Formats: sequence, structure tokens, C-alpha cells
Amino acid sequence: MSSTDVSAGPASHGPGHRGCPTCDPAGGQPTNEHKRPSVVRIAARGDEFKIIQVVGNLFVCSKANGNCCCGWSEKGRMPFENSLWSDEWERRMIRAKVHLTFSGCLGPCAIGNNALLQIYGRSIWFKDLNSPTLAPRVFDYIEAMLAVDGVLPIPEELAGHVYERYLTPNELAPVMSFDQNATPVDPIEALEGLDPVCLMDVDVATAKHTAEYDGHTFAFCGPACRKLFRAEPSSYVGTVTAKAP
Repeated sequence: MSSTDVSAGPASHGPGHRGCPTCDPAGGQPTNEHKRPSVVRIAARGDEFKIIQVVGNLFVCSKANGNCCCGWSEKGRMPFENSLWSDEWERRMIRAKVHLTFSGCLGPCAIGNNALLQIYGRSIWFKDLNSPTLAPRVFDYIEAMLAVDGVLPIPEELAGHVYERYLTPNELAPVMSFDQNATPVDPIEALEGLDPVCLMDVDVATAKHTAEYDGHTFAFCGPACRKLFRAEPSSYVGTVTAKAP
């Protein structure tokens, strides 16, 4: 499966902040209250990186990303631009909790348009997403689960659009082993070097845009991110940033 992750984590800015999906002065305000981000240090290529731990990932089957059915009007599916999903995802300000990835074929084609939500260890498959009103409903469902920090029953408005794609794993399935070298980052330094809004790399020492909150200085890639942060800082760094004992 080929895919393009529109929330690939920290990245460098180009001229005019190209590549930062949050640098939009007309952006909306956060609608979901966030807990403090969870960050771990992970080694790769001989270096160490801070990675925001998310609770889920939404995969959307997209014609623009090389599938053979979803989004194809000539095959009887609702055509859509990726912005139908990405604009809604950006507006909800849930980047630090749920990633959005546009993919090639998710299958099965017969019941597309398809999407897959993996959240809190559960895979929820969506089918027949052939109305533009359904994308906001999917995000409403995601935000409801973020609010209770767990999986919820399928809401009535999506009940006819969910099915089981995977077989239930049997008791003999091997247990996954995770990177034992991943270490938690103290909350005080969790967002150091990261814009807390768009999660892109930013140098606190040279940043032109900063803001103080709870005794800490946060740096931003541009004025749009700082504006969003100032409007509701707890949505990005939690109600408080823990102080060292």
C-alpha cells in the first residue's frame, strides 16, 4: 500500500512557511480539549529524536494517492479532493492526537469510498463514504472518543458505514515486541524544539515568535501558530506543564 502521510511530524519550513499546514491566519479554534502531549525519545540513524505519541491514525483511500476506485466518479464513487478530509482535520486541531494519512488502495473496492481508523488499539473500517456530510461525522466520532479517552460504540449516523475487515486474532498470535530503547521525555522538555501547534522543528534561541505559558517559553514557526496557541494554550500543552520536583 502506497501512502502519503499529511501529518508526518516535525519538518523544516520552506520560504513563507511552505510545508506547515497550520500557518493559516484564517484557521479556526480548537474544538477538543487536549491532555498534555506524550513524547518519547527514539534512536534512529545514529541520532535521537523526540516523537509525539498519538492515540490513533485515520487512513483515507484517495484517488490522488494512486488507488483504483475510491473517489473515481467514473466508477460510481463520490469524487473528492483530499481537502475534504484535511481541512476538517486541521480545523479540529487534533494533530497531536490523531494523524491523517491519505493512501492508495485500502480495499475492498466494491464498497468504497473506504477509510480506516485505528484508535486506542481498535481498527474501525468505514465503507460507502459517498456523501460529503460523512467526513465531519467521522471526525465527530473521533473527537467523542478523545473526550472519554477510549473507544465508543458506533454512532447512529455512521452505523451503516462500518464493517469488520480483519479476522479476530487467535490465541496463538505472537506478541508484538516494542522498541525497548524508547524512553519517555519529561513533560517539562516534551515540546522543547517543537512548535506545540504544528509539531514542526523550531529553534527556541532564534525563533521570532514565542509565547510564555505556565512559566515556560514556547517557540513557533510563525505568527499563525502563536495566535492559535495564545487563544487556548491548554489545548496544545495540557492544563499545566509539570514542574520539576
